[in-house]
Amino acid sequence: MLYQGSAKPLYHQLKEVIVQKIENGEYPFGHRLLGERQLAEIYNVSRITIRQAISELVTEGFLIRQHGKGTFVANRKIVHNLGRLTGVVEDLALQNYKVDTTVLSQKFEKASPDIQKHICLENETIVFGITRLLRTNNSPLAINYSYVSENIGYLVNTFNLEHDILFEMLERNGYKISHAEQYIGADKVSAAEAKLLDYKAGAPILVVKQIIYVESGQPIMFAKNVFRPDKYEYQIDLKRNLPSSLS
Repeated sequence: MLYQGSAKPLYHQLKEVIVQKIENGEYPFGHRLLGERQLAEIYNVSRITIRQAISELVTEGFLIRQHGKGTFVANRKIVHNLGRLTGVVEDLALQNYKVDTTVLSQKFEKASPDIQKHICLENETIVFGITRLLRTNNSPLAINYSYVSENIGYLVNTFNLEHDILFEMLERNGYKISHAEQYIGADKVSAAEAKLLDYKAGAPILVVKQIIYVESGQPIMFAKNVFRPDKYEYQIDLKRNLPSSLS
């Protein structure tokens, strides 16, 4: 509902209504908005007001216009800044996204050689593994796989992994996270992952691996995140700083 007597302009109120519908999933990606005349009747405002609100939302990237077809909800990717070390749930929370986390598995299991190598387990063969499905705007975004040593696993197993932020909980318990090695690549999504992500099996997928270290220099966790590439991207600011011999 729009308020005619509000100090906030009607077009701005309408923008807020549309954005809210996009963010709560009522207007999903690709949703076609009603025409200007219909929206004007629904919200009891002029078509000029409708046009101004929609034009600004197009400029801001919430909507796109397709000539002869109408106005649609744009595909707004979540952007992560590569200069910041955060867990995937923590990063989304910092960007004010509402994240729904479903724990698919949390258990002690035999470590693969790859996991043993990444978290430097010499004689240990058991790790604590977590698999979580992350959703935003009622739509699947990523699958998170995280592994810690058996010893730390007994602590992590006490966390509420659908609500707690993993990095934050580890730090509260004395494991001060300092840095990470990160690898970004592409792969083909498996049939099982495609089903969870509502994605086409065998399609390209964004894969991000992290080896997370504490202040002592010891790796504490290996994480692998599998993202839908149509919903997530990475951003980094680059500075031109060539060697003097090339400048």
